[in-house]
Amino acid sequence: MEPLCTTRALRLRWINAQCFEFVFSNGKVLLTDPYFDDPERFKPNKGMSLMNFHVEDIEKVDYVFVNHTHMDHIKNLQQVIDRFQPIVICHSAVAMELARTHEVPLTSIYPVDLNGRYYFDGFMIDTYHGTHHAGPMTYAGLNRFMPADDELGVMGSIFNMNMIIHTPEGMRVAFLGGNDDGMTERFREIRPNILIRNKMGSSRDFDRVAERFADIFARSNTQMLVPMHCETWINECPDFLDSVISDMNKIMEEKGLIGRVALMERTRWYGLDLSLNPL
Repeated sequence: MEPLCTTRALRLRWINAQCFEFVFSNGKVLLTDPYFDDPERFKPNKGMSLMNFHVEDIEKVDYVFVNHTHMDHIKNLQQVIDRFQPIVICHSAVAMELARTHEVPLTSIYPVDLNGRYYFDGFMIDTYHGTHHAGPMTYAGLNRFMPADDELGVMGSIFNMNMIIHTPEGMRVAFLGGNDDGMTERFREIRPNILIRNKMGSSRDFDRVAERFADIFARSNTQMLVPMHCETWINECPDFLDSVISDMNKIMEEKGLIGRVALMERTRWYGLDLSLNPL
């Protein structure tokens, strides 16, 4: 049966990794962590590449948000800058290095700090401290792994930043990469409508994923969780990911909670709506 009435707060799609595209009601577009086309480094058989998607498949970008500066979050940033000349929103600690390594007008870099509120055309964001999942790499080790003249890979392990997007319609979208860092406790008060959340750890971590992920979700006071940066599971072990999603929803139902997990199909558009539905 058709809804009696529907109002749309925004359109969104998951492109790859932590790259999401948000289109707000006034037409302004926010792109997060641009990484989608990387044939040289992450081959499809390594589980991270997105086939047949390029910067030309994006129509418009007004703002780019950078959660952190590892290569699988900014590999396509220069392409996006060259094509759209967006405002680049990033942690103030990495702003100068981004300016040094990318051809972007300095006045188009928008440094933000943690625990701040920032107003943009069509949306508002609150920023929060974030930390990357634990890893063994040292400064010297990452410098050997990343390009020799690029400090951004090293900085990506140190400076991470989460956010909550607020729309004029009152929708709250939480965007959380890496560790929890107290965000679950904050969500009890903020009550985001939707939580876009990175995995609990490495893509090679298969230990009690559904249980650990569901525990975070159950305590977050949010209505919907959308997993991201799970493209390795999609490409290499889709049955495992399907079982994680199914088990999480069972756990939420057993707890008597209304929240449910929804895995988006990459590059497909979705609407975040408020609907009145006949029962």
